[in-house]
Amino acid sequence: MAEIVPPTSYGVSDYDPFMPLVVEGDPYPLYDTLRQKAPRLFLEPYGAWFFTTFEDVWSLSKQSGLSVAGGITPSQLLLGADANRFMVSQMDPPDHKLFRSALNSLFTANAARAMEAAARAEARGFLDTIQREGGGDILLGYAGPLAVAVGCWLSGLPREDMPMLMQWTNHFFHRIMDKPGDTHVGAQAGGEMIAYITDIMGQVRAGRRAPHGAMGVLLDMQRDDPAITDDHIRFIVLNLQIGAGDTVPKSISAAFHRLWENPVERVKLQADPTLALPAFAEAIRIDMPTQMQGRTAMETISYDGIEIQPGQKTMFLFAAANRDPAEFVEPGRYIIDRHNRRTLGFGNGIHRCLGAHIAEMEGRIAIEEVMATIPSYAIDLDASRKHKTEYVKGWSNVIVTL
Repeated sequence: MAEIVPPTSYGVSDYDPFMPLVVEGDPYPLYDTLRQKAPRLFLEPYGAWFFTTFEDVWSLSKQSGLSVAGGITPSQLLLGADANRFMVSQMDPPDHKLFRSALNSLFTANAARAMEAAARAEARGFLDTIQREGGGDILLGYAGPLAVAVGCWLSGLPREDMPMLMQWTNHFFHRIMDKPGDTHVGAQAGGEMIAYITDIMGQVRAGRRAPHGAMGVLLDMQRDDPAITDDHIRFIVLNLQIGAGDTVPKSISAAFHRLWENPVERVKLQADPTLALPAFAEAIRIDMPTQMQGRTAMETISYDGIEIQPGQKTMFLFAAANRDPAEFVEPGRYIIDRHNRRTLGFGNGIHRCLGAHIAEMEGRIAIEEVMATIPSYAIDLDASRKHKTEYVKGWSNVIVTL
C-alpha cells in the first residue's frame, strides 16, 4: 500500500486525483492549497482542468458547451472507462430533457411530502432496534435501510429485496489501493444488479408484479416510443437505486458524526428541531460524498481568462468548492444555522440532483427521529470506518452507543 504523506508536505505540483491522500486520507488541506495557489489547475497527463473554487464550479456547471455524454466520473473521464449513454446523468439534451421530464413527477417537493409518513414509519422501525439493543450501526442499521427503502419506492424495485440491494450498493464503489479506478468487485455488483432488474422487468411485463416508480413510468414510455430500449430502463433504474442508497446514507451519517463532534450545534438543534434540515444540508456541504464529477468540452470555451479546448475534461472538485472561504464564513466549521444563499450539495444546472427534494425529506426525518429518541448518542470512532475512494467518500459504518 502506498504511504500517505502528511498533507502539509504537499504542494500544487504533487496533486493527482488518485493519490493516496485523496483516496484514503484527508485531502482538504491540499484542496485549500489548490484553491489558493492553483484554482484552475490543468493536468497534462489527463488532459483535464481541475476547478476548486465555488464560483468556478457553480458557473461552469451551467455551461452548455460542456457535455456529460463522455462520462462524469473520474474513472470515465481520467482513466478511459466507458460512459453509459443510457443513464440520465450521462445524457445531453434533448435526450436528457425527455427522460428527466418523464421522471420528474416522482421527485417533486409534493412527492416528497406524500412519501413522508411512510418514510418516518420506516425510520422509527429501524431506530427501535438500535434503541432496544443499546446502540448499533446508525449507517448500516438506520440511514442505509431507510434510504434503500425509499429508493425502492422511487425506482420500482421490491422493498423486500432491500438487504440484497444494500449489499450491491455498498460494493459498487469498491476500490483497490494502488490500482486507480473501478474494480472487478464493483463491476460484478453492477452486473448482478442489472440481471436482477431485467428479471423484475420481466415479472412486471408478465403481470406477476405491479408496475410502480421509475420502472412503471419507463415501461409506459416504451410502449409509446420504441426508441426507448430495455437498456434505458435497466440503467436508469440502476442509477436511481444506487444514487438513493449510497450518497444519502453517507450524508445522514455525516450529520450524526458532526453533531456529536460539535456539542454546541447539537444543543442548538435540541432547542430548535426545525434546524434538522439545515443540519443535514450543512453536513452535505462540509462532507459532500461526491468528491468530484466532470464534463468534456465540445467546443472552445472562453471562461474568465482561460480557454478550455474541445476534448479537454473539466473536473469539478465539489469537496474543495464547498469549503471555499469566498462563499462560506469559517468554511471548515460545522454550523447548522448558517443558511447558505447557494449550495453545491446537489450540484447545479440542468444536471442538479433529480432526487434533491426526496433526499432532504429523508435527511430531515432521520435527524428528527434520532434527536427525539436517542439525542445523547455517542459515536465509537474506533469501531467506525470510512470508504477509501477518490470518487464517493464517506462513512462505511458508524457505530453509536447509548
